Amino acid sequence: MSDGLSWSGRWANLSKQEYDRLLALNEQIEQAEQWIYRRTRDMVTAYSLAAAQARHADNGRLDEDVNLIATVLFLVREDHPAFLHERDNILARIDIPILPATSIDENSTYPDLGMESDWPQRGSDWNPLLLNLYERVLQRDTAKLLSIGALCVDVVLIEQQWRSW
Repeated sequence: MSDGLSWSGRWANLSKQEYDRLLALNEQIEQAEQWIYRRTRDMVTAYSLAAAQARHADNGRLDEDVNLIATVLFLVREDHPAFLHERDNILARIDIPILPATSIDENSTYPDLGMESDWPQRGSDWNPLLLNLYERVLQRDTAKLLSIGALCVDVVLIEQQWRSW
């Protein structure tokens, strides 16, 4: 195919419409990763400034433990038979720990979203988060993967503080 994405292997039995839906989902996930990266960078910068001010005002007696987590919810599309108007319609959820910094481990459950430089090279490949969703979360259930119609992304900063004397 001219788009550079392989239609062989695991996706060989898909119809053209299903394959196009998968390409659209792949693109949505890439856009979500870029948004997560920008939001994370902004939150870390703002938090670092605030924490530096607190440390300065506290004469350095402030210890802190910070977690930054990106949550991606995959929602059932509205035209799917499993969609229920009175429900949240969450098909899958992936929590991606960002801070403390995740290690770069190719066997990791989660892709390393901290590396923006990786995105341009992935333009001709399937997104690792899509593959993780398919392989691990949905346990290779293509029907569930194709029933995804929307993403909901949230980045949460969890801060725990204590004073050391």
